[in-house]
Amino acid sequence: MGPKARRHLYQGFERLGVRVVSGSMVTKVRPDGVDLADGSSIPADVVLWTSGVQVTPLASDSGITTDEHGRVITDANLRSVSHPEVFAVGDAAAVRQHWGTIHGTCQSGIPTGAFAAQEIARQLAGRAPRRFRFGYIHQPVSIGRHDAVIQFTFANDTPRRAYLAGRPAILYKQLVSSSPIYTYRLAKRLKISVRMLASTGGKRNHD
Repeated sequence: MGPKARRHLYQGFERLGVRVVSGSMVTKVRPDGVDLADGSSIPADVVLWTSGVQVTPLASDSGITTDEHGRVITDANLRSVSHPEVFAVGDAAAVRQHWGTIHGTCQSGIPTGAFAAQEIARQLAGRAPRRFRFGYIHQPVSIGRHDAVIQFTFANDTPRRAYLAGRPAILYKQLVSSSPIYTYRLAKRLKISVRMLASTGGKRNHD
């Protein structure tokens, strides 16, 4: 996040009594807390350990070409580079764009899923394949029930100057979180391509 959005985020942490310790390695989890590499410890009644996205070995075990994280390496149409009859989407796919590789979030999962479904239908109908394009637009973060911060981003997920905080950010995040349901209902009612509503297009560039 940019400095202003990050400042609002940390002010929210302070208001909620959240203490942030970053850049420290946990060496041991005990019944009453955790030990850090610098010899200090943090007391805790409950420890929630999160370690990021882990891809199942299904693709690599099947002989499909994957990257160092086990994600299926795709071409411009989201097909496996080694098995073009296989499409990969969301967290399972290493999708390369001009600005870098997409990381696994719902922002990319919905557009890749919608694109792959339509691309399969297109190719079964004998139509020419299309290139998938994508760019990130925001980083929405809730701070409890009564606060939030939205960092708007360039296509490569680096922060722009613009951000939202407080009540406007809460309303924005609620709209984003509920958007998949309304998006698909709207697409069905108006007979609009779901990909048009789900994709961010990927036309933004980062200088």
